[in-house]
Amino acid sequence: MKPSSYTAANGIGHRLKLEMKKREINSAELAKRADVKTSFIYDVISGKSANPSTVKLARVAESLGISLAWLVDSDAASPSRRAIDNDYVVIPRIMVDASAGGGTIVSSEQEGESYYFRKSWIKEHLGASPDDMRMLYVRGDSMEPTLCHNDLILVDTTRRTPSPPGIFVLFDGFGLTPKRLEYTPHKPPRIRIISDNSQYSIYERSSEETFIIGRVAWFAREM
Repeated sequence: MKPSSYTAANGIGHRLKLEMKKREINSAELAKRADVKTSFIYDVISGKSANPSTVKLARVAESLGISLAWLVDSDAASPSRRAIDNDYVVIPRIMVDASAGGGTIVSSEQEGESYYFRKSWIKEHLGASPDDMRMLYVRGDSMEPTLCHNDLILVDTTRRTPSPPGIFVLFDGFGLTPKRLEYTPHKPPRIRIISDNSQYSIYERSSEETFIIGRVAWFAREM
């Protein structure tokens, strides 16, 4: 997902440089805090990156304690996170990442850093309510090539029934994992749990045994 506007005068880079100067922070330190490459910060500031990743910009804004809306669009009223433009909504990331094979066993979940999306895009493009969306990172290779290790996925937590079939995040007893789910013709119906990576076996469970977190509605991948 890319920013909706980018000025010819490198407005994003100018505002980012301004906020860094206020906080007396250099590119290397900011990159470390935001978990991005230093070259990404340099490219934004210099204007070399004409269409920088919104996912990465959101991390940068979060690290500086400012609004992504203000960083991307100078018409936003204030750089304060509490004055986020009404066009945007905050989507929290669940810190327990979705394991797609070879992941770590987990026993609890908590919300981590937040990401920013246009409300209209969530409602019109995904047909969902922003309040019901959550972000997770994929860990492992069981859903490759559809979903790869370190992909960031957007999950609609109200859609927990695999009808129609699709990719969902479920709790498998050890952790959260994305899988392709579909009903079988059995009575009572069972759920077929499929990994897109053919090295992983397909298996079935009853509906009562399958704890579905939500349907995967969107993903982002760093190049």
